[in-house]
Amino acid sequence: MYDSTREEARRLLHGPVRTATSTTAYDTAWTARVPDGHNLSAPAFPEALEWLRNHQHPDGSWGGQIEYYHDRVISTLAAITALARDGGRRRDAEAIHRGETYLRRNVRRLRHDPHETVGFELIFPTLWREAQRLELNLPYAAGERYDRLREEKLRLIPPSVLYSREVTVAHSLEFLGDNLDVERARDAQEVNGSFGNSPSATAYFLTRLPDDPAARRYLTEVMASNGGAAVPLHPVEIFDQSWMLYNLDLAGLLDDLRDEVRPCFDHFYRAWDDERGLGFSRQYSVPDLDDTAVVFKLLRKRGYDLDPLVFTAYEREDHLACFPYERNPSVGVHVHLLDTLHMCPDWEPRPRVVDKILGFLRRTRVNYAYWFDKWHVSPYYATSHAVVALIGFDDEMARDAVAWIVASQRSDGSWGWGRPTAEETAYCLQALAAYYRHTGSPNRTVLSRAAQYLYEHHEPGNYPPMWIDKCLYTPSQIVHSAVVSALGMYEDL
Repeated sequence: MYDSTREEARRLLHGPVRTATSTTAYDTAWTARVPDGHNLSAPAFPEALEWLRNHQHPDGSWGGQIEYYHDRVISTLAAITALARDGGRRRDAEAIHRGETYLRRNVRRLRHDPHETVGFELIFPTLWREAQRLELNLPYAAGERYDRLREEKLRLIPPSVLYSREVTVAHSLEFLGDNLDVERARDAQEVNGSFGNSPSATAYFLTRLPDDPAARRYLTEVMASNGGAAVPLHPVEIFDQSWMLYNLDLAGLLDDLRDEVRPCFDHFYRAWDDERGLGFSRQYSVPDLDDTAVVFKLLRKRGYDLDPLVFTAYEREDHLACFPYERNPSVGVHVHLLDTLHMCPDWEPRPRVVDKILGFLRRTRVNYAYWFDKWHVSPYYATSHAVVALIGFDDEMARDAVAWIVASQRSDGSWGWGRPTAEETAYCLQALAAYYRHTGSPNRTVLSRAAQYLYEHHEPGNYPPMWIDKCLYTPSQIVHSAVVSALGMYEDL
């Protein structure tokens, strides 16, 4: 048990700097391909190959601890192609064979996942064709569906912006395979040397242009900071800080930390663009509505002068977009903007935008009760955030979601879409505390069992990956802040 949730919040703000996201097999596999700058026949990061050899699951796959098929398939495919190309087939034959077996058994199960991982429809066909050229033993006919989805996605993106820092496709640059235009690709390179702040995309670029010093510096920094493995996103300081503060703010845990958090808010404000908001890092060129909505709420609450007109840049006919040219809208984006619109009661377009959001949420509900979001594998994430946002806008929809949350609590007080987790339990406790604070009639039994589970099972630094990028990852401080927030909200009821 914490001595004090307020002290734990203070430790989150002042503790040692931690890696923002967990390491991943997918990004490490791409990094393993990068040739040494002085000897192109040798790997630049041999430790990445060793990391892959040491992190294969017993079932032959690579990826997160929770089996999410898109994550396991793309991670395993990236790992066995890297080993087959650069690790030497003789040495890694058994690992490759086990990976092939996993893919043969599970590639057709991709349709069981509610959402693809980021860029899957672009990247998977490229790696699948490479595996075929390497003569790996895989069921290649099973990949034909993704050739069609790839074409569908590419039709959304004007060819003129394919190599641009201003769209998200640079984050998945590796999908281009043998078709990269190196000179045009330089237009998509960020000032920090990366492509889309993605180690895997940057590693891919270095396999095509090994002597690019900026890309090599970027990737070397990533690998040096993470013990011989790569992360899916770097840097992500705005996302990491703002979502941690969002969680702590839900519990009122920032009220006594005004001086400590002021530098974070000032950083957000300096990054703010009046027309587009901001993105997950000042070093990333593409803004998005999710980070824009969360940061707007934090700053507006503290008196910063921001115009909600920025949200209309993301408005579409019947929904709101997170990024330009996206194929599937995000539930979470709608939820977080709805929550933020509580801060804008006098904004003239608010009724129209709120109606659009509520209509989208009604259309995307599962069984009139819960939601999935494309940025997280668990419905408890999207649904719990929805409850917080819906209060005061659509109490009936919030009530239905709360009923589903309560009915699905496990006997030990936890929640989990697969196995029980502290992260999912924290989201549910946040939602229930917010809802019962609104209604004034808390279910003390449900709340106390959930809190007791969190007191006994929170494991800072050891939360399983459930957030979706090109593979699953954990933003550790954000997840831990949700646990701290949930307990703080419970203690204040």
